[in-house]
Amino acid sequence: MSGTFTETWYRLCLRAFPPGHRNEYGAEMLGTLLDGPPRRTPSPRETAGLMTAGFIARFRQAAASTSPWWADGIHLGLLTLSLANLSYCIADHTSVWWLAVSTALVITLLRGWVPLAVPLALLVALSTGRAMLFGASTTAFLGPAYVNWVSLAPYGMLAIGAVALLLGRPKLRSRPWWWLAIPAAAVVLAHAPGIREYGETWQLFRAGTEAVLLLIGVWATAAARSPRWALAAALYVLPGAASALADPPPNVQDTGYWLTLTALLLAMTATAWRPARS
Repeated sequence: MSGTFTETWYRLCLRAFPPGHRNEYGAEMLGTLLDGPPRRTPSPRETAGLMTAGFIARFRQAAASTSPWWADGIHLGLLTLSLANLSYCIADHTSVWWLAVSTALVITLLRGWVPLAVPLALLVALSTGRAMLFGASTTAFLGPAYVNWVSLAPYGMLAIGAVALLLGRPKLRSRPWWWLAIPAAAVVLAHAPGIREYGETWQLFRAGTEAVLLLIGVWATAAARSPRWALAAALYVLPGAASALADPPPNVQDTGYWLTLTALLLAMTATAWRPARS
């Protein structure tokens, strides 16, 4: 394996670090990595060390951002709720109108455009709750209409959280575009031949994605000792956990699923306020 590949590999590993850190120290770090005894390939241990250090630097930079921890946590929690809503819209093959509203909500939250996100979040909450609030029947161009308050909890969270951010007027940072990989995967699952909507493949993808994101949240909390990720996780997990309590799951797998998500949330919460070792 050529030295050119080795340098390219190191450059890819260094992309785990925040852009500002790379601009200031990237050349020096790359020079140090390449200034040693020649070898054919970077070791797995070295690669893992670089990636780990890079992500920890990103977590700590996020915790030191100008956004208050509560605003950053609400922002991230609302984004995950809106992504879940959009993914379900895709799986349900909803109307183009409803799909457009749900997509616009994701984009506005992704970029931190709170004044634009608020009316969209209110529209989603009012539309999904129209049967409970107004007794309106399901209309073709609208999204689903829920008939119990527990099922409306995620959409209520979206509306209340968006209004709280608008009133608090914090400075929010834009989230990376890779978050759109979640609805993109939902498109594949919804249209791939042989995959049933909400079948085993869908459920495994959902559970796996949630578990990975929550585990990253636990890691980020342990590295930065900030409650922002615990708050974001609470906004996402608690409405579903409340629904599971109100209507117990029909099987052991679903019960274990909610217990696992709740355990990860509790671990994140406990870690956020545990003093860091000196």
